[in-house]
Amino acid sequence: MPFGDPPDYVHLRTNESQMQLISMGEQPETPSGSPCFNAPSTREDAPAVVFVPGKGTARWWRGRTPLERILLPILVFFILLTVVLIAVVLNMDSRQRDRIHPSTVETTRERNFSSTTWTPPPPTTPAEPPVCTTIGCVRAANNIINALNTSVNPCEDFYEFACGSWNEDHPIPDDMSAFGTFSFVREQVRQQLRVLLEQEVTSQSVSINMARIAYKTCMNKTQLEELKTSLLFETLSELGSWPLLQTSWQRDTFDLTDLMAIARRDYGAESFFQIYIYADAKNTSRNTLFVDQASLSLGRGARDYYLNNTMFANHMQAYRKYFFEIVKILQEDANVPHNKSSVEANIDAVIAFEKKLAEIVVPEDERRNSTRLYNKRVMADLYDYMDDVNWVTYFQQIAPSEMIGMFNNETEIIVAEIDFLRKVSALIKDTDSETLVNYIIWRVVQASVRFLDERFENIKQDFSRVMTGQQQRSPRWKDCAQVPSSVLPLAAGAIYVQAHFDSEDKREALEMIGKLRESFADLVEHNDWMDESTKKTAIEKANSMINNIGYPNITNDISKLDDQYKELVILPEDTYYSLMKKAVVWMQKKEFRKLLKPFDRHEFDVSPAVVNAFYSPEKNAITFPAGILQPPFFSGSYPKAVNYGAIGAVIGHEITHGFDDQGSQYDKDGNLHNWWSTRSLEAFDERRRCIVEQYGNYTVPKTTYKVNGKLTQGENIADNGGVKEALMAYQKYVATEGEEARLPGLQHYTNTQIFFLSYAHFWCGQKKEAAAIQQVTTDEHSPEIFRVIGVLSNLREFAEAFSCPAHAALNPTHRCVVW
Repeated sequence: MPFGDPPDYVHLRTNESQMQLISMGEQPETPSGSPCFNAPSTREDAPAVVFVPGKGTARWWRGRTPLERILLPILVFFILLTVVLIAVVLNMDSRQRDRIHPSTVETTRERNFSSTTWTPPPPTTPAEPPVCTTIGCVRAANNIINALNTSVNPCEDFYEFACGSWNEDHPIPDDMSAFGTFSFVREQVRQQLRVLLEQEVTSQSVSINMARIAYKTCMNKTQLEELKTSLLFETLSELGSWPLLQTSWQRDTFDLTDLMAIARRDYGAESFFQIYIYADAKNTSRNTLFVDQASLSLGRGARDYYLNNTMFANHMQAYRKYFFEIVKILQEDANVPHNKSSVEANIDAVIAFEKKLAEIVVPEDERRNSTRLYNKRVMADLYDYMDDVNWVTYFQQIAPSEMIGMFNNETEIIVAEIDFLRKVSALIKDTDSETLVNYIIWRVVQASVRFLDERFENIKQDFSRVMTGQQQRSPRWKDCAQVPSSVLPLAAGAIYVQAHFDSEDKREALEMIGKLRESFADLVEHNDWMDESTKKTAIEKANSMINNIGYPNITNDISKLDDQYKELVILPEDTYYSLMKKAVVWMQKKEFRKLLKPFDRHEFDVSPAVVNAFYSPEKNAITFPAGILQPPFFSGSYPKAVNYGAIGAVIGHEITHGFDDQGSQYDKDGNLHNWWSTRSLEAFDERRRCIVEQYGNYTVPKTTYKVNGKLTQGENIADNGGVKEALMAYQKYVATEGEEARLPGLQHYTNTQIFFLSYAHFWCGQKKEAAAIQQVTTDEHSPEIFRVIGVLSNLREFAEAFSCPAHAALNPTHRCVVW
């Protein structure tokens, strides 16, 4: 974890992308009942009405017969349920009238269609279909009804049809740059975590107590204002002072290796390259050491920000101002005379260096061939590529003291980008040492900003406004609620799981995974472009996938949970800055000690409180934390059509990642080797290229930017396969169990149509223009609208379900189909 903002999810690395995420991504059954830490259940599908007689009715109640005592609560329940159903139906009628006959003329919609309203065809049978009246069905129906915009033709723009009202009714909050159903669930989980973390530090578990201390320490703004930058100046002193502050920096005593090692070991800040420990991709029984190309100050994938001055001049100006304002405050706090022109000249030199670094960084869409990135060497070879660093000394300084002897010239290491190391070495030689030091220390300072006082928060917010469109700072609790999940992920997850997840949810999710896996095997078995040998191997891989669902069993065992964090000591008297520094140092040691152990393919290495899902090629494992197995994505009380359309498509997405352009390079044991026949691989490439071209022709709404079809191809293949697998699994369920009752207020929609509406509802949302540009520039996920219309236009079953005419936008003559 870098010494900076904790991410919304844990992105574990292997060749930059060990786990692939769905947005923007699981263990055997536990004993019945909730996990071990006792807390009140707040499950979404808990009973809504409980009849509890008061003292004044005691005599009357005792006079009722046993049968009456049973029937009266049931009667009250159904009376209240009837009221809810009436409200839902009236709400739908009102919304549909508003969409068909709006009170004002809408002038901001970008997509217009000739049809004024779309009405589903009447049932094909004379009898009215049965209607589901359970609490779960009412809630699921309400979610879909409140999202619909029936003034739009679903065959032309299903995203607007399914999400138009949701997007209209949910403007982006000022403290966010984007907001959608995914964001909604993340906000919900954060709020739930906040309530749990604000409880007193009284648990029997040391690690759970530390999670609560971490949250409370982060929330202590009074302490931050008192300390201001004092702890950061201690850091700068440890690093040998920062030339940019015009303090006494000794050029003659500067040592590049020492400075880089301290920055990485104590603050997680990397500069000219990245290192990490993970599975040897060609022998996943063991962990090994990796060296990869540098990340950039503006983030992974931000190369274009530095190089495309036409599009990103304003962004780079904002970055320069952000840099300058931070230095200005530090000079004031250090009582150093502020020489504006000198500071600007030094900052410009650093940014010029970063631009040159960006030029030699290999773009992410050119890093999808894992074999190209696998170059096993020994440490002595690194000196041939980059002799500016004393590599053995560097690793000995970073590693725990007991491991120093492991690093020598014969130590094996996998180098991802050899040519990058050669180029960055030339760049270092061509850059003066003062600029190099300024850049390395800037990476530490930049990562430390969130641990400082309000002055820095304001500067950061001004920067975020330009980069993402976020208009104001988030409430502090939102950031602090993420800290325990970043520092103590299993402890934070244990707190969350006890209150908001149970074994029945886990059982149902496991059952769905089994059904989706069968669907994928059927797709493989019946396709006409793979030979039998490759089909057999693909099915074996799918059946060998490891399932991580909800939470690891360790969260139920206080002793084992605490043992995970026995070397991390978080105390109430810690400052936020010192707490995070301790956490980073502990994490660095923990990471290096993996070299002493075999690679664990079964490790559940994300927090259960994360709202995302994951696939790891080296593990051949899919992971669904408890955080994503929540309404409106999933509930045991929802109809199968709703669950399969939402979380079912997510499960299928992660399974399909094992067979996208990157996952397909790994076998059932996670090893990197080609298991495809030449003919099958050629046919796969032809279908993959179709997806690249299709998505590459989409223009991001409100911008002139095209989707990068090459960068997003893995996610797009997974989206397309995931929905098809989920639909097949649902159809198989119906064939076995019979048609489900219809949703209340949506009786004229078939359950297959509800499946597609549930899928689209998963991706409802909108982004500020700056955030949309950031996504299309840096993210390997397509914008949400294309995750819906791109997938459904490739699915013949969608056009059949909605009776789309030939040549409608979502019923094209040509479709791209991989799986």
